[in-house]
Amino acid sequence: MEREFLAAAKKELRKQGYKLTGPRLAIISYLARDKGHPAVQQIYDGIRSEYPGIGVATVYRTVDLLLELGIVRAVTIKNNCPRYEANWSGDHHHHLVCKSCGRITEFGSCNFQLITEEIEKVTRYKIEEHSLEAYGLCSQCLSGSSPYSTDNI
Repeated sequence: MEREFLAAAKKELRKQGYKLTGPRLAIISYLARDKGHPAVQQIYDGIRSEYPGIGVATVYRTVDLLLELGIVRAVTIKNNCPRYEANWSGDHHHHLVCKSCGRITEFGSCNFQLITEEIEKVTRYKIEEHSLEAYGLCSQCLSGSSPYSTDNI
């Protein structure tokens, strides 16, 4: 699956006239492998051993480009820095965010389409996409288990 994502990302970069640089491909591969929602600093830390000369500014610029091209998507957590994930074709999911420990849990159930027509009628918008982040407490925080570290997401 990672290979398919990498191939699609390469195709999109070429189509838009961008070079397939090592750092770009490393960032895309990292996001395809990562099961969390890393911040730019975590992406940088994750590829720095492979590209020791890379700067964090390059990672920021590359992530911005990948966002613009739709290769990655941002998960902006309330009162926190943006986190990123691979934008897999056909993958539509939302996020639950624990207000205590910062854990991000994905869920795929989406009934938003049931109210889209009504929202469009009332607001005169044409809804093309949507995302949802819900905030609360995860089961570990509710049960008093050991806290989850946001360093791992």
